Order: sequence, then C-alpha cells, then structure tokens
Amino acid sequence: MKPRINRCLLAGGAILLCSVFAPSAEAVTTFASLEQISPTVTVYVESDGVAVVDPAPPGMDLARFNPATSPIGDVTATIQLVPGFGDVGDFGAFIAGNIALIDRGALAFVAKVENAQAAGAVGVLIANTNPSGAGGLFQGGGDFSNTNIPAVMIRFGLGQDLRAQLLNGSVEMHLAVLPEPSSLMLLAITGVGFFSRRRRQKNS
Repeated sequence: MKPRINRCLLAGGAILLCSVFAPSAEAVTTFASLEQISPTVTVYVESDGVAVVDPAPPGMDLARFNPATSPIGDVTATIQLVPGFGDVGDFGAFIAGNIALIDRGALAFVAKVENAQAAGAVGVLIANTNPSGAGGLFQGGGDFSNTNIPAVMIRFGLGQDLRAQLLNGSVEMHLAVLPEPSSLMLLAITGVGFFSRRRRQKNS
C-alpha cells in the first residue's frame, strides 16, 4: 500500500510542478480563450488555423501569436484603449491592472506586449487594423518567452466593436492563455518518471 501512496504523492507533485514551470517549458503548447464579462456577456472563439484572412468568418475571433512561447495567464480586468500603436510614450495615461487594447502596426507584436507589461498591463489585445490585408489573424508572431502576461490578436471587426463600446463606458474582459491538457499530462508523466527513477537509484 505504501508504494501506491508514494506514487500518488509523486503524481500530485509533478502536476504541481507543471503548473509552476509550464510557462517556460518548450514542450507545452497553449490555447486561448476570450470572453466579455460586461456590459454584455460574449464568448469569443480562437482560430485553429495557422493563418486566417480578416474579415474573419464567425468562430474565428482571436489567435495566439506563438503557441509554444505565448505566456500563460488567466486574467479578468477592464480593457483600456492605448493611443497610437503601443510605443513606450503611448502608455502615459494607462492604468496599471487593465488589459491593454492596442492597434496593430508600426511596432513588432512582441514590443507592444513588452511595453504594455512595463506599464502595468495584465494582458494585451492587439486589434487588426486592416480588414483584408497582411494575413489577418495568424499564429507565429514572434518569440514571447521574455514576457509574462497573456496576449492575443483579435479580428478587425471585434476591435472596432470594443472601441465603440468603450465610448459608452467600461468593458470588462476575461483573457486566458493556458496549457493544452495533453501537454500538462505529458509533463506530469515525465515528472513522475523522473522522480521514480531518482527514488529507485537512491534505494538501490
């Protein structure tokens, strides 16, 4: 009975390690979710394609920039429109703790997220600014491994809709970029195997 309890403890420890170290593990892929909490509850859908031409069809509202390096996070906060294109000087009036809504263009996506993070943003939505050009929504927009807040790109129409809503009051959003369940399981199994081998070596 005791070995079984030990294995259970090891499995639990491995899963805990996954939750702590998964953001930096190259083997972990992610998925994103986006939901408007208020004023109107709305659930948006992530595109599962490598590239989607905007205007995107229904069910293709957002995309991660890089499934392998997108920072993991789960936040609910008010969104705030950032003027300009998200350069350092554009965040003068930004309120820390908000989710930054930034237009696409001028700067690399990674730079926009880094600047938002430095200004205290807890998440970033980058809105496409051209409804028909440059690939629209897509994955693979750079290496985000040096950032630690969730960030996604949203389709042109959604960006315009959020802008219009902000003219009438605050908009609260839930943004999450989380590990794929299969990736967490793989890391958990790997962790169990590692600790089991260490225990056998110690007892031999």
